[in-house]
Amino acid sequence: MLGKVAPSFKVISANKEVLTLSDIKGKVAVLFYEAKEAIEQNRKLKTELNIFYGQQPEYVKKAMARLSVIDCQGVMFKGAWEDGLRENSRKEGMTIYGDWDGKMSLAYHFRKGESNVIIISREGIIRYYVSGEIKENDIGVITELLKSLIEE
Repeated sequence: MLGKVAPSFKVISANKEVLTLSDIKGKVAVLFYEAKEAIEQNRKLKTELNIFYGQQPEYVKKAMARLSVIDCQGVMFKGAWEDGLRENSRKEGMTIYGDWDGKMSLAYHFRKGESNVIIISREGIIRYYVSGEIKENDIGVITELLKSLIEE
């Protein structure tokens, strides 16, 4: 997937907000795609990226999209899951979307049960793609990549 055009996707929040790839076109996007059991796998990276984002001037924040998508395919008790997404969106300070039909997972070849991290350039090209736990020394590489993509 690295270096390829990001496939189209459609994800939906607990509040029925729809997000597609075209909605983030022109922004540098950091996307976490995770199964419920992998949400904490890259907590350190999420914390560092939130700090990085918070330190940026407003024009940089507007040039970025921070996305969190949970693998919700096949869930029972959809209402309970929506309540959980709403609560976690509040805790994380950003909308968390659900991949309810699994089409995003399929299009991006995400690994099940893992934290999948992707960075998409303004032009819609996948510039970073990793599944699993990100090593602490790679966090600086990720923030430097974000800076360079924002400045392009």
